[in-house]
Amino acid sequence: MSEAIKSSAEEGQAVNAYGWAARDSSGILSPFHFTRRITGSNDISIKILYCGICHTDLHFVKDEVGMTIYPIVPGYVRNSVVSII
Repeated sequence: MSEAIKSSAEEGQAVNAYGWAARDSSGILSPFHFTRRITGSNDISIKILYCGICHTDLHFVKDEVGMTIYPIVPGYVRNSVVSII
């Protein structure tokens, strides 16, 4: 976890989040609850409605690139709505 997120979480300013994560190179995704920092004054917040996974994501999930850090929540192609500016 990054220092900024750790610091924010330690101060009680964390937001609960949810995703589907791979926890090892098996490629199996399972529900994953985690915390992230609160939305700051230079951030936007989006509500992700749908998310796609490309073949490159699969390479990372299965650690075929040799540098994956688990757990990993794949996906970057999103259909979302801006909720906070």
